[in-house]
Amino acid sequence: MTARPNVYILLGTVFILLTWLFVGIYRDDEFYEQNLFTKYRPTFKVNFHSAIGMQDLKLDDLSENRKAEEIAFQEFLIKQQVQSSSNAKLWYLPFILIQLTLTFISLGILKFRRDLVYKEWHFPAHFTACLLLTSIGLGLMLSFDNSLTTIFVGLLVLTLNYGALILITKERRKKSYT
Repeated sequence: MTARPNVYILLGTVFILLTWLFVGIYRDDEFYEQNLFTKYRPTFKVNFHSAIGMQDLKLDDLSENRKAEEIAFQEFLIKQQVQSSSNAKLWYLPFILIQLTLTFISLGILKFRRDLVYKEWHFPAHFTACLLLTSIGLGLMLSFDNSLTTIFVGLLVLTLNYGALILITKERRKKSYT
């Protein structure tokens, strides 16, 4: 008997790749705050910042590495009006892609551990319940901009996602009163 592949892990892997290709983090060129954004085309580059910032430099004044960074920042943020627009296109997509990744990976891991058969409502219930928690966690990670905080909050978000799935799929055992 051949083992069937875990479709949830496979879908989680697909969403990891989609998140990597279409979600970026940029640093505001004036205040240097981190923000998530949706890339208008796929690229493996995740972190974007302006090498010029608020300085009075020109592109020709920069080294080749810094010039490439500035060109990427201009292409993905300035030309797409991501940084200057308070209503950027698809602003919600990073949150959805990250939560889909976490939901499918959690489903896959729990399927390995317990060999559960999921009910129709498990996926939407987990996605909906954890979307807000994950968004708050992402906001904290971006706000504190500290490696230790990012690791701690990231592990907390993963634990909450997995714990929520355990609670959602928990079988209710009827107590026998004999």
